[in-house]
Amino acid sequence: MPAPTTAQIILAVVLVFGIATACQVIAPRLRIPSLVLLLPAGFILGLIAPGDTPGAILGPVFPIAVDFVVAIILFQGGVGLSAIKLEPRDRNVVRRLVFIGAPITGALATLGAHFIIGMPWPVAVMLGAILIVSGPTVINPILDFARPKGRVRGILVWEGTLLDPLGALVAVVVFQIIKASDASSVGAAVATFFGGLVVAVVAAAIGTVLFIIGARLVDGNAMLAVQVVLASVLVTAGLANLITDNSGLLAALLMGMTAPRVARHFGAGANPDSPFFDTIVSIGIGVLFVSISALVPLETVQQIFVPALVLAILLIVVQRPLVSALCSFGAGLTRKERIFIAAMDPRGIVAAATASSIGAVLVANKVPGAQDLLPAAFIIIAVTVTFYGLTAIPAAKALGLRQQPSTTPAP
Repeated sequence: MPAPTTAQIILAVVLVFGIATACQVIAPRLRIPSLVLLLPAGFILGLIAPGDTPGAILGPVFPIAVDFVVAIILFQGGVGLSAIKLEPRDRNVVRRLVFIGAPITGALATLGAHFIIGMPWPVAVMLGAILIVSGPTVINPILDFARPKGRVRGILVWEGTLLDPLGALVAVVVFQIIKASDASSVGAAVATFFGGLVVAVVAAAIGTVLFIIGARLVDGNAMLAVQVVLASVLVTAGLANLITDNSGLLAALLMGMTAPRVARHFGAGANPDSPFFDTIVSIGIGVLFVSISALVPLETVQQIFVPALVLAILLIVVQRPLVSALCSFGAGLTRKERIFIAAMDPRGIVAAATASSIGAVLVANKVPGAQDLLPAAFIIIAVTVTFYGLTAIPAAKALGLRQQPSTTPAP
């Protein structure tokens, strides 16, 4: 493949940033989350100019760039979690949703991928693992519009944010098993999962130290403080990923949950909640959704659209209500609160990014059915984002859970 020309690189930057920003500016005027526009816009870009997208221009560097941007997004998600105080019974609901609900989701999605879409078992299991995740890139914007009451919002934000990095690690384990499916490889993959957890914790601790040192050195300089935040997150995620794939995402999340609080304890003032940092995250979300959607081939989408749509509908009407009923039982939630939790489970950018990077490797390794992984994930992401994005406000209103706005909601 010839190297991209300067004109192609410039055009790719102009198109992706322009489309992402346009979607995020227009969406609030249409009273819909920007994600509902970003996915089809990126897909259309891939159809019209497939050679002028970041995925085509960057090639093998693209997944690495995606990992760094997702790490920044998850760091901010971790910062947001530290501000949401959950009651013990709500923490128990979150634990159930993560450690009981996620395996159920993965198992049901795997069965659907095999029997409905027709994927071979290895690829079906891979898609099931990918569809575990939700994430702050989708759940937060939708909840910003729906404005459900604090208890429900807290549970959903914690669930989505925790599932992103854990789901990515699970996907790495499944990926390694698929590449070499024998007893020793299964043991090695499981060891990699737990090793990734350890690496993430250690990397987050190192990143927190860097965060504190940098924050003290900038001594209140707001511009340099944001630079310290970005640099410490990127260094932390990059070092962790060098050791174990995707452990950098969990490290960034853990760092976001702990670094600002520890820094304040030591009198360091770097603030990851600054408007400039929020702008970086917003741009990152838009660019990622457009860029990854542009990678999806039309031919494969046409072939599997109907079965993937059926699977997405089953996830919405069967899987999520079942998981919600099991995991919220006996937690003191009202019937209406449990219904809203059952009506909110969009898939996000980590699912798309994981399907993109792992799918490309599986295709290169000639794994049967691997070419369907990214298109199937894309269709399910698009359907769930659109459905939950358009129904969140009516559902919150109908259930009497919608709060009156105190400030203008974020787009």
